[in-house]
Amino acid sequence: MKIYNLQFKFLAFFGLFLISYFLFLTSCSAQQSPQFFVSWQANSFVPSWYEGKVFPTTGSRISIKFDLIDKGIAVDLSKTTARWYINDKLVINEKNGLGIKSYSFVTNGYAGKNLSVRISIPNYNGSVLDKVIDIPIVSPEVVINAPYSSKMVSSGKLSFEAIPFFFNISDISKLSFLWNANSQPTSATGNPFLNLNIDAVSGSKIDLGVLIKNISNELETASKNIKLMVQ
Repeated sequence: MKIYNLQFKFLAFFGLFLISYFLFLTSCSAQQSPQFFVSWQANSFVPSWYEGKVFPTTGSRISIKFDLIDKGIAVDLSKTTARWYINDKLVINEKNGLGIKSYSFVTNGYAGKNLSVRISIPNYNGSVLDKVIDIPIVSPEVVINAPYSSKMVSSGKLSFEAIPFFFNISDISKLSFLWNANSQPTSATGNPFLNLNIDAVSGSKIDLGVLIKNISNELETASKNIKLMVQ
């Protein structure tokens, strides 16, 4: 019985060893496979404090670049064919030069769709390497900064700010702002800041809204409404 138990333990240990060794070899093989490191950025407008990803809208310029890392080292692709595809359409190949690792273009896609970028190296040490990046196209957005807890306000002078995101502009002066309160225009037209005098009884509701337009492209708009309660 002791010999049987010893044999069983040995076989179990040996089996675990083989499994661990196989996983180790698989891990090493995966680590040694060439990897694409890709980064992209869009030139749509965001506030200076914004730290998130800047997404493109229709008409945004996108700049994208990559490096190929093999065994921890960036590969010199200066003599290697790199092909670029946008939504499966070939836009860069060896006729444009070898080792092209960056590309810039203006998107004509629609909000809610993804833009597909494929980078292909057709012959790297006898293998084909491909990398596909999906870039979401978004609509412009606006956030109303209302620094009042639970949107509860008191009668008197109130301040608000409209903060735009993802417009195709260089600075905020290229936008127009149309504020309204309870569907009535306010005196703050054209200004991202609104000072609103409230003279209402407790329990009154105020529907505050703003519409932003790109002055050079009025089809590019964003709107936002919030509801306030007078306490």
